[in-house]
Amino acid sequence: MNILVTGSSGFIARFLIPQLLERGHNVVGIDKHVGGNFGAGVRFVQADILDWDALEKVMPKSDLVIHLAAEHKDFGVPEDRYYQVNVEGTKSLLQCASQQNVRSFIFLSSVAVYGERPTPTDETLVPAPDLPYGKSKLMAEQAIYAWVSQGADRRAVIIRPTVIFGPHNYQNMYRLIQSIAKGRYVGVGNGANIKSVGYVENVVAATVFLMEQMTAGMEIYNYADSPHLITRDLVSCIANALQVRIPSIHIPKMLALACAFPFDILAKVTGMDLPLTAKRVEKFTAITHHQATKILNIGFVPPYMLESAIRKTVAWYTADERASHVEGRRSDTT
Repeated sequence: MNILVTGSSGFIARFLIPQLLERGHNVVGIDKHVGGNFGAGVRFVQADILDWDALEKVMPKSDLVIHLAAEHKDFGVPEDRYYQVNVEGTKSLLQCASQQNVRSFIFLSSVAVYGERPTPTDETLVPAPDLPYGKSKLMAEQAIYAWVSQGADRRAVIIRPTVIFGPHNYQNMYRLIQSIAKGRYVGVGNGANIKSVGYVENVVAATVFLMEQMTAGMEIYNYADSPHLITRDLVSCIANALQVRIPSIHIPKMLALACAFPFDILAKVTGMDLPLTAKRVEKFTAITHHQATKILNIGFVPPYMLESAIRKTVAWYTADERASHVEGRRSDTT
């Protein structure tokens, strides 16, 4: 197929595009950032998905759109930017797809559409997002549903992954690995809250699996790896991979929130993305349990078990740290 991939310079695309090429597909990538030198078989256009002229250049002859581009940072993003990129950008893609008679669409949404829930989520749960990011993702899903309903031969798959981690990603899991590796980790609360995560190569494998069996209409799938670890077991798994000991110090959540308060003020005043904020304390101690039984029930088998995926990510982190010292660059996010 000829496949258009948005967000082609991003973290997920780094793993997805080689899998598409390996299967003989041609790829056109669009991203506002340069990156992802995939060689033959990929044509790259540097542009924003909000740029209509650029969409008209990359959409023709596409058989499928895989929409990865999104505004997703949890710091320093104006609220209206989520809706501008995640909603209006998706609508522009769908409009262009309609004009070019593209009938297949895969969208990487997020479990953020469910909002904060104390019980496990699955695809039967009615979404109730409580933050702009989740709200914008749900609105994009609704736009895709409307698009599918306008053509009997249109096909769409929506994948709602949990927090995605893996090599070359410097966000949530990276921060946790870094804090443990550098002896900065301090437990908050009892660590008994479940933290669902998804390894990037498993998410990519799930995307390709669903792509290869798309049918008319729209299907929604959660994605999270199992077993679903509680925080203290996740931390222990990382520590074992790093071959370090975890400090026995644990502080109550309320004390951690109190300690984070001055950092919240500093972050607001300076605009700095600090490692300790009340929002990060809340996210780290919250239950995030998302079931992916629907995709497993139709035959998907993740290529990596969670423990081996964590070890692989830790190995990359260690090599990346070593390279940063040799090259004299600073990879420490703090």
